[in-house]
Amino acid sequence: MRQAANYNVHATESLPQSLALHFISPSGEDMDISGMTLRGAVVQDGVIMLDCAVTGVSTALVTWPRLAAGCGAYDIFLTDASGKEYPLLKGAVHVMSRVTPPDGTNEAAAVAGALDVSIPETEDGSVTIVENPSIVVEELVRQAEAARDEAEQLVGTLEEQVESGELVNEAVANKLPGALKEAGVELAAATGQSTLSSGDAADTWTIVGGYAMTWGDEILAGHLPDSCRLTSISTVYFFTDPALNQYCLRIWRLTDGAYSLIGTSAYVSNLSSGQTATWVFTPGVPLTRGDVIIIQVCEGTEMTPYALGMHAVLTPSVPGRGLVAEVANPPAVNGTMAPLMTVVVDYDDGITLGGMELATARQLDSLGRDVRQSSATSEAAARTAGQSAAAASRAANNAATSATSAANSATAVQQALAAIPQVDDAGNMTIPGGLTAAGTVNANGGINIPLAVGAPTDTGAVNRFYTSGLAGAVSALVQPIYLNSSSITVAGSISKSSNGTLAGLTQRFSVGAASAGSNAYGSAVIPLTGPNGQFNYSSVCGFSLAVNATAFAKFTFGIGRGSKTNRTGLTMDSYSMIPGNDLAVNHGEIIDVTINTPYDTVRKGYEIRVREIFYVSSVGHWQVKTTTVFLSVGTNELMPNGLNRLIYMQSGPPSTAVREEKAALYMELGGGSTNTLFKIASLRGFIAFEAGTGVSTLIIDARNEKTYALSADAGTGTRHLYSNGLTNPTYHALEAMAVNAIEAEETADFEDINIPL
Repeated sequence: MRQAANYNVHATESLPQSLALHFISPSGEDMDISGMTLRGAVVQDGVIMLDCAVTGVSTALVTWPRLAAGCGAYDIFLTDASGKEYPLLKGAVHVMSRVTPPDGTNEAAAVAGALDVSIPETEDGSVTIVENPSIVVEELVRQAEAARDEAEQLVGTLEEQVESGELVNEAVANKLPGALKEAGVELAAATGQSTLSSGDAADTWTIVGGYAMTWGDEILAGHLPDSCRLTSISTVYFFTDPALNQYCLRIWRLTDGAYSLIGTSAYVSNLSSGQTATWVFTPGVPLTRGDVIIIQVCEGTEMTPYALGMHAVLTPSVPGRGLVAEVANPPAVNGTMAPLMTVVVDYDDGITLGGMELATARQLDSLGRDVRQSSATSEAAARTAGQSAAAASRAANNAATSATSAANSATAVQQALAAIPQVDDAGNMTIPGGLTAAGTVNANGGINIPLAVGAPTDTGAVNRFYTSGLAGAVSALVQPIYLNSSSITVAGSISKSSNGTLAGLTQRFSVGAASAGSNAYGSAVIPLTGPNGQFNYSSVCGFSLAVNATAFAKFTFGIGRGSKTNRTGLTMDSYSMIPGNDLAVNHGEIIDVTINTPYDTVRKGYEIRVREIFYVSSVGHWQVKTTTVFLSVGTNELMPNGLNRLIYMQSGPPSTAVREEKAALYMELGGGSTNTLFKIASLRGFIAFEAGTGVSTLIIDARNEKTYALSADAGTGTRHLYSNGLTNPTYHALEAMAVNAIEAEETADFEDINIPL
């Protein structure tokens, strides 16, 4: 069996390339491969066929497709005139990753290699190959001559089409109408006017100063030709007081990334609410299907942008369409809508057959021009191809001289390729030296730095003094929160314990034993205190509190400004804290975390509930957001016995007008589970005005179902401040680390359950 020659291919990701083959006999003469064919394929996440073509008496061209980065293998077989197939070439394919992204063009396959291929005379021999750079030049000459011949042929064809096109135009004008009438078919000019409508009937209206759209999309359907002239737009407008000035519409079109004015309507004066306004454009604004335009309402001769109420329905977001706050370059689209609008357009007269438009007059007129222009372009291309062929021929004369230099260069290239770090199948690369980048280096998966690395300066790996300083800088933004021990009150089955208690720092509570067939309940109200330098506004952005219980428990926090009413002796589902002063408006919040369920042996964990009571001015009343959490822990991680801390952090100041998810609540466990930090809620966040210590009061409600006493603990916490630029580094660190345990979220109007025991 004849053996294939080994030849490894080196390619670049997403770039096609070709391998030129020159077949020679064992004695060195050109080998005639007429009647032979080549087949080949590369395997890389599947089999991909190669483009193999016999290009001459003794030449062939193998083209590699656009391959992904990585390694693969290929082989090529030759079928002789008798139909018998032999292996020709085989080897590995190494595709290097590209750094510069593709520009979207379809690059032609470059000739990246050339081989003299010698096929043995016997079937048990081996194919031999020799690299021959001069073949590349010969292939370029062949391609240039082929392009020249094709262009010359195209020129001749186009010239014939020009002549026949003139005859067709004359026949359309003079001969065809009569012939068609004799056959009983009418051929006539199109009238060229369409009335188009957009939007559905609606009982709402929206303030509009401008409207962005793509001409010809589904909002203005029914226009047959691609080009037209916009002659009028009719809309119905609503407003409180009559618009007594004069108003016009301006049409802007997006061209080369900027909007330019292309038409202004006649003025309409003294508009009353509910009146239909018709804006007329004379002689009409030329538009083409696909034009991105803006329709802008203007007032007075100064053309000042003016907002009117347009009859509209809100629609799902559609790219390029919506309300425009103001016309700028480019404008900002700030919403989506479908306006109730009637548009009248004129389009070019053309030819209709039985009422069906065949072509516009403009299209017929441009046909001959397009052909003549294409002919001229092809003639120029032919001349260029001829010049390229001549240049390639001159280059071929120098190929012998350059072959020696190319051979020497090949060795250098091979050495350079060997020095390039290779990428394995998993996309990993090992660099023996350093890496310098003029731009930004993105490491989205993180950077591993061995602890043993030393860094005496900020130019060596990581400056460890600098990173240690960052930890110190964050700690400088943290202040203590203490327990106001003397003001702690208890109710129900909870009592203050002396064991495990240190005034101001930690407080243990005893939860009394339950009677047979019932549960014991109790509550502890713990005021919090600490230094909180501020005046009217506070830079507090988070807090953490050490809490723990062996009984089932609910932890309630009063955060931010505003008075709050504490209530004890209620069920675990009741609210232990509500907004004070009969639910008077303020922008503080109340959060409670309830761990009131036993271990789920099927799902392997605990269900937790988080409730947030908040107020936003756009709603106008208090709301409550309920978050359901499932904590996946082992049977040895009893809850809330395994709880260490509840941590509240926010990324920045939220709005008081609308709901923004600026904060998060985390739970830190102290057991031996794989994960110890969980995100358990997304929250609105502190309003900076009069936020004080951030958290003012902690209430612990406990439920004991055991016939022996259990306990609950509270300890000191931390109050966190924004760094410069109102950034909170702790928030971003926790977001990157925490396991998201949120399963469901629901927001409803706040309703005081208030079910007493």
